[in-house]
Parts: sequence; C-alpha cells; structure tokens
Amino acid sequence: MISSNYSLSEGSRVQLLRFDVLSNNLANVNTNAFKQDMVSFDENLSMNKITTDFSSGPIVYTGNMFDVALESSGFFKIQTSTGIKYSRDGAFSLNGEGMLINRNGDKVMGKNGPITLSGQNIIIGVDGQIIADGSPIDKIFVADIKDLKQLKKEGLNYYVIKGDANNISSAEKVSIKQAHIEKSNVNITEEMVRMIDTFRTYESIQRAVQNTDETTGKMVNDPELL
Repeated sequence: MISSNYSLSEGSRVQLLRFDVLSNNLANVNTNAFKQDMVSFDENLSMNKITTDFSSGPIVYTGNMFDVALESSGFFKIQTSTGIKYSRDGAFSLNGEGMLINRNGDKVMGKNGPITLSGQNIIIGVDGQIIADGSPIDKIFVADIKDLKQLKKEGLNYYVIKGDANNISSAEKVSIKQAHIEKSNVNITEEMVRMIDTFRTYESIQRAVQNTDETTGKMVNDPELL
C-alpha cells in the first residue's frame, strides 16, 4: 500500500507539472516568437525534464518597416541593463535617439554594436543588412547557438546562455523578412487536448488515491482483512 501511494503521489505531481507547463504555453499563445515547453517522461511516467520546442512559429505581415522575422534558425542579440540576452521577437522600433530597440526598450545589436538609424526609407535585407536612404548602415547580428540546450528562458521573452559562450557565433545562413513578425509556435487546439488529457489523468490518480485510502482504512479497522 505504501509503495502504491508513493507511485500515485509521484504520478499526481507529474500531472500537476504538466498542467502548469501547458497553462504557460496557452498563456503565451499571442507572445511573439514564443517557444512552447514540453514535459518528457520516462517509461514509468516519472518526470524526466522540461524541454523547449524551438520549431518556428508562423510568419505574419505587420507593415511596420522596423519589424523583422527570422525565417532561419538563430536569435537576435539584445543589449539589456543586465547584460546580453537573446530573443527571436523582432518587433522593433526606434527610440528618441534613433536607436533600434525592442518592446522592452532594449537595444538591438548589429555587427558594430547597438544599431542607430536615421532616414525615411529603411530597407532590411534578407541577410540583415540595413540600408537607410540608399546608404548601408549596419547589419543585424543574428546569433547561431550550436547547443540549444544551453539556452534558459527568462522573463520578457528572453533567453540567456547557461554554459560555454564559445558555442555562440554569428550565423552564416540568415533569412530575415522585413515588415513581418514570427508568432508563437503554440497550437491552441493541440494544447487544449493535452490539457484535457492531463486533467483526466490527474482525476483518475486522485480516485485511485481515494480508493487506496479507503481500502487501507478498512484493513486497519477490520483485522480479519489482513
């Protein structure tokens, strides 16, 4: 009975964790370039680890000339007040000083450092090259991170590197689409199905726990059942 209760308790914990992950995925369905997380299990249905699905989300047109979507792999390099971070959210704009920033007000990095722009006609090429009124200005830095397992999610749609910084380099094959944004790769229908399945599994475990408790109680109160 003790062994059974332990297994049921572990199963309940795993389903609660899975529910939390699914809830977070659904909460970020409208977050630009958000990557869904998944809970993987071993053969005994014990929690193994949480992994991130880095597959691309749909690319949508915005009409904003400063918006850019990465159709290739890689991450934008962002300078924040707490250091360099990485993101695939390309919803950019200019601040009062003419610097290219993201929605958090942090600076977008180019080959020559933070990008500063001026001019009316801004063209951002497929390779990230920025042309302002016919003159080349800078090139958006796209980081190639060889081991995605080293990326850790932070708030504000950022990732930080946990590991060897030597695994980061400038991406060689870049495909950027101006005036477009990458959306979340969360599929609402699939996540809702998973959530319903998780909830039903959790309920089944709770019923099993209740039945086990009732059986244990009867055995304790009726020695003839021992």
